[in-house]
Amino acid sequence: MPCAGYRRGSSADADPCRGTIMNVAILLSCGSFEGFFGRVLGQTRESYLASYRGDWSWYYAAGLLQNGIKPILYIPSLVESGRYQTDAGIDVRFLPLAAWYQPIEKRPLLKRLSRATRFSLYADERCNTLAFMAPLEQGLVQDEIGVLYVQEYWSGRFDHIVHRVGVPVVAADHGGLAKGVVKWFKRRAFAKAAVIYCQTPDECDVARQYGAPVKLQPNGCDTTQFLPNSGVERRKSVLTVARLTNKQKRTSDLIRAMALLPDDWTLDIVGAGPDMDMLKQLTVELGVAGRVAFHGFVGRDEVQRHLQTCGVYAMPSSNEAVAIAALEAMGSGASVVLSRIRAFESLVEDGVDGRLVSVGDPAALASAILDAWENRQARGARAAETVRRRFDTTTLYRDLARSLRMTVSP
Repeated sequence: MPCAGYRRGSSADADPCRGTIMNVAILLSCGSFEGFFGRVLGQTRESYLASYRGDWSWYYAAGLLQNGIKPILYIPSLVESGRYQTDAGIDVRFLPLAAWYQPIEKRPLLKRLSRATRFSLYADERCNTLAFMAPLEQGLVQDEIGVLYVQEYWSGRFDHIVHRVGVPVVAADHGGLAKGVVKWFKRRAFAKAAVIYCQTPDECDVARQYGAPVKLQPNGCDTTQFLPNSGVERRKSVLTVARLTNKQKRTSDLIRAMALLPDDWTLDIVGAGPDMDMLKQLTVELGVAGRVAFHGFVGRDEVQRHLQTCGVYAMPSSNEAVAIAALEAMGSGASVVLSRIRAFESLVEDGVDGRLVSVGDPAALASAILDAWENRQARGARAAETVRRRFDTTTLYRDLARSLRMTVSP
């Protein structure tokens, strides 16, 4: 059932509808719950609230909760509304979209057309945001929100919101691209933001060029859960954990690499998405279907077991933030092969704690996998040390909580 608003400043107790110190709303970047979590990931409201815990927003929310901040996830929706409790102690508020916008969000063809160019994409982002502004503003008041945290600051959504809400706004990089987006209004938008959280030093430099008040805040890894297990023998297998949207994740490159690897290699794909059927068909066409297993969504404990037993972890994405899945693989002592993109270049030193390969090169990917396997012990140990030293969530979430509190300090 939806729950009532929090009382800011009250102490934590058995009532999950009462806050601890400050309430923070985390606004997710999807156009609608049904379009992304429903159509892409196969979730319903019931399954999402009961068991879906598989992305950065839930990890961040849990980390903030441990540091005395009450997070509430805000998600635009075609049919849902109201605020709901979950057994994780993290609430979810659905923001109903206005009727005038719903035909665009409901029809995939119209949605694709609305995002055909950077200009139409920007216009769609602002229209989508306008369609849920009234429930957003109402929710901020009802939930006594101290800070609004917006996913992705290169979007038109951020440009719209930062001028129109009555609470401090921060925004973060969770894989959004600076290249090829409309930046006409960025200087004015960044000037209104309290903090802009960037994943890499390079991204800080790009955002700073537009006057953003930047803070380096990468993703992290729970090193108490994702750590090496010396008692488990690693198999001659490749593992990837990814949403199966192939344009970004390029899981097809891994399947093509499998066709170039010896027959004793296998590939485990953990995750689901709209391109699963296409990827399964590709395994048949390349003659590797018997060596590729699609596991779908699994719990974090099962992900941990996969990470501790795989021979190589691979993520050949075309763009990412500092991917949590890659951090968890490295923290678990896996030998990793990642694409040579900005976020991964800030994470891995090629040939030391992992391998980097060019995007879209299955042959180079296959070669790097063999090299990663041959050097798995040394690379895995160095990878785990990199994560413990630079990406431990104990430190990162404490820093984020402190930064969020500072935005409302007198």
